[in-house]
Amino acid sequence: MSVKQEHRYYRLVLETGRAVTDRQREIEAATMERKPRPPVIPPKPNASRRQVRSWMRNNADGYDCATQLAEAANAALDLPPDAMNDDTHWVWDEAIYALEWHELSAESPLCQ
Repeated sequence: MSVKQEHRYYRLVLETGRAVTDRQREIEAATMERKPRPPVIPPKPNASRRQVRSWMRNNADGYDCATQLAEAANAALDLPPDAMNDDTHWVWDEAIYALEWHELSAESPLCQ
């Protein structure tokens, strides 16, 4: 038997073996019992503006600038996905307002 014939025979054996296993897989898949799929769990909603404002006001004393406060809020809460990349997003406004609120409340005579 020549090398060419051996390769042809080898290829024939592989193809028939694959065809048999492919048919077996198709039969198994057609007769297989399938369990019902688990229900899809909806994603957790993003934090609301009220929740972010409350968290920032409660934690503003530990941060020096709005960037640090906004990044900490992003780590602690589920903020919208584009919040940190968009300079005009309301998260940045809330961080600035929270720092201003903290400075004003620290200066008020009621706190002293």
